[in-house]
Amino acid sequence: MQLKWENMRAGIDAQADLLARAPRPLYEEVSGLLTGAAPTRLYTVGCGDSYFCGLAAEMAIELWTGAPVEALESLEFSRYAIRTAPEGSLVTAVSNSGEVARSVESLQFARERGLSTLGVTYNPESRLATAAEKILKYDYRDVGFGPGTMSYLASVLSLLAVGLRVAELGGRLDRVGVDAEIAAIEGLSPVLRETIELAEEPAARLAAALSPETDLFFVGGGPNYGTALFAMAKMIESTRHNTVSQQLEEWAHEQYFCCVPGTYTVVLAPQGYSVDRAREQLRAVRDMKGTAVAVCAADDEETKELADIVFPVPAGVPEHLSPLVYCVASELISYHFAVASEAVMLGFDDEWRKEVNFRQIFRSAIPASAPNVPGAR
Repeated sequence: MQLKWENMRAGIDAQADLLARAPRPLYEEVSGLLTGAAPTRLYTVGCGDSYFCGLAAEMAIELWTGAPVEALESLEFSRYAIRTAPEGSLVTAVSNSGEVARSVESLQFARERGLSTLGVTYNPESRLATAAEKILKYDYRDVGFGPGTMSYLASVLSLLAVGLRVAELGGRLDRVGVDAEIAAIEGLSPVLRETIELAEEPAARLAAALSPETDLFFVGGGPNYGTALFAMAKMIESTRHNTVSQQLEEWAHEQYFCCVPGTYTVVLAPQGYSVDRAREQLRAVRDMKGTAVAVCAADDEETKELADIVFPVPAGVPEHLSPLVYCVASELISYHFAVASEAVMLGFDDEWRKEVNFRQIFRSAIPASAPNVPGAR
């Protein structure tokens, strides 16, 4: 396990190529896996980035399928939601390694309940692959160990492929419609590449202003609540910085009271249903003398004027696909801060810390059976 920052940088830069080449093969693969009647309800489950990718994909999947979609952390599904998951549901569990105990457990319990299951992973020889009825393997150029960037993007794209296939099975999209949606996703590749270029300078500048003690908040709504959580994860993984993520509305009810001079609040503000609320939150950050940071469309002058630091994203990205490119700002902030602070990823220079963490995630015991269904004897 080589803890090299060049790995993270290589992963960030390789995302545009992945976005250009992966969507169509993923869709073709999942088309052979999912056949018959469309599921009536969809669950996406995972831990860490694999949970956040479900939140990021949820809006698009619901838009395409018209079916209810629920993105859940694996334990929340396997110990709680599984008790009332209705017949006809599809449970899709995501795990890059395929060895995360709670995600394996989610599929085992779902199959025990007679629900359809799909595993999404980089590792087709894993326990997740064994636990799932069907497995969707994604691929990307492995650049070595580091905070996940390409693995996250590949996971989001995999879930979008699942959503498009379910929409086709349910008659909401025909093949022409599916092809148009895939083309729209592929078309974001040059946008992502340009976003990286545009974000380089503000990311380096913001990272230089941070210290391990700086309060840093990432805030997002809708599909970009998942992006905010992902941003928190990259800061923790790269430097063990105790970054906080929050849902866009809830920031006003909680972290607002911690907003003082010297705090930094990054507001994810793509054009969409909640950009008006994002602007109000940026204004409030400034009113409290904190530093307001906006990730927004490059032509969104109203939002840019409310921010002290702006991460511009080329205009025209639809909100339901915005997580594919709005994740870039946090990746570069965490990268530049880690390099400047000479941090060790995850604190894994401490072998005991690594050992305990692996025990928690990969070697946790899986119960013999799922929790009882309400009302069952």
